[in-house]
Amino acid sequence: MSAARSTPGPDMSGLTGDWKRLQELRDGKEPAATEPEEPAVRPGGGEEQEKPPAPRKSRAGRTRGGRRPPPAAADAIPTTVRFDPEESVELDFFVLELRDDAGRRSLDKAEVIREVLRLAREHEPTKKALLKRLR
Repeated sequence: MSAARSTPGPDMSGLTGDWKRLQELRDGKEPAATEPEEPAVRPGGGEEQEKPPAPRKSRAGRTRGGRRPPPAAADAIPTTVRFDPEESVELDFFVLELRDDAGRRSLDKAEVIREVLRLAREHEPTKKALLKRLR
């Protein structure tokens, strides 16, 4: 026989819509306003004109050096690169070394591979070195 809960659970009514707002923020959308905003009034009278929203700033310490961010998961086309176990370990250490040298908190293999391929397309000596290896 199971014991019934004698005390009611916590009141969660104040959290209504928080999950939806969190999802909208993660998707980069402006969350729907919960309360209507009153127009700002200038000290001299009259209403302030609406200003376009300020561009979103990235988190402190997080830059991509002018590079494009990775595509969203819904828009991405997956590509698989297979490595043998020894080469995979070497690649992991290389990515960790790059992360430390770049002074970044995180860096994944996909970003490294994307940037290497962009570099080969944009930098002629790198492209020539790649062609020499592939022949």
